Amino acid sequence: MTKFQDPRAAEIAQQIDAINQAGWESAYDPVLQNHMVHGGLSPVEGVLRCDMFLQKAKETATKREGVWASQLEQNISGIEWYTVEYGGITAQLPRLYEELTLVPGDKDILMQSKPAALDFLAHWNQVFKVWRYDKDNCDRWDLCRWSDFYSEYLRGEWVEIWVDDHISMLLLQDGTEREQPTFAINACCYWGNPLEAHSADAYPESGSSWFQWNNFTPWK
Repeated sequence: MTKFQDPRAAEIAQQIDAINQAGWESAYDPVLQNHMVHGGLSPVEGVLRCDMFLQKAKETATKREGVWASQLEQNISGIEWYTVEYGGITAQLPRLYEELTLVPGDKDILMQSKPAALDFLAHWNQVFKVWRYDKDNCDRWDLCRWSDFYSEYLRGEWVEIWVDDHISMLLLQDGTEREQPTFAINACCYWGNPLEAHSADAYPESGSSWFQWNNFTPWK
């Protein structure tokens, strides 16, 4: 169950979920989808159906904005708390809930959580290598040091962490299978507007730096 900073946020999130679901159901057009793949609609019919889809999507967006306006008016925090855990080490961290908007004070909550995130990462840095994602490099990941992460940590305003922990099966040449555990801690140092930090268009005013601690070489 999601733990919100403000319990009233649960009702707001449910309203947004209902609006999104109703909007998707009303905008979904199986006839248009089928004909876009296989052909069969005349140009005029295609334009009319696309216009209907866009209009319904716009109506859904307007309804969401109305709920967010109510959230802001009531000063209901958009922050949720999540637990990141591995090997008995845990950290409680905040993040902006996907379906909610930001209210005054929410960014302060994100920023105040930096030390807890740092403590969690510092523990596992002693065990695993650290890599940095390079969006401008075709190889994508560069092996780096804790000091590289720490520099970004100081520059960033808050940190989000998630853990990948699973077991995959490898097929060996002799036809047998072997389990291969894969573990990775991912951390993003964010700055700027939390509503825009995930968007490449907002860089450099808002953005993130992505690091990973793992027991394998990251994908290219």
